[in-house]
Amino acid sequence: MRVTDALSGAIFLAVGLFVFQTAAGFPNPGGMPHGASLLPSLLGLGLMIGGGLLVISDILARRTAKITPSVLSLDPELKTARGLLPVAMVMVLILGQILLAGTFGYLAVSIVGLTLLFLTVRLSALSSLGLAIAGSLLCWWLFAGLLRVPLPRGLLEGVL
Repeated sequence: MRVTDALSGAIFLAVGLFVFQTAAGFPNPGGMPHGASLLPSLLGLGLMIGGGLLVISDILARRTAKITPSVLSLDPELKTARGLLPVAMVMVLILGQILLAGTFGYLAVSIVGLTLLFLTVRLSALSSLGLAIAGSLLCWWLFAGLLRVPLPRGLLEGVL
């Protein structure tokens, strides 16, 4: 599906505004210059700025090209099995992460799932595995290490 930049920007703008307003209600612990609302507020602000820039650039591009494409159109490749397979694969992998991560662990499920996804979009086996390992470890470091989000360890319970 193809969406114009103006529509994508408007969606990002709305989501950013929602995140920013929601974060404003987060509590601020006493004695600290910032609280739980800092990161979501910055993300919401970034989404609003990026969304606004997308809307403006799309409007300017339409004026100079003097075209009025439809706001939403179906990509012709999505009418083929080759185009639909990666989309379906993402949905299956999300469900797999939800259902299997508790047993096998985030890292194991993520590495296997991303490898399969990259193979689906026709990357080489070595590239797929390397990107899957690097991406999974980066996400683990970011969420479990920096943000202290307790990701399921599954089979790696005693190792990590």
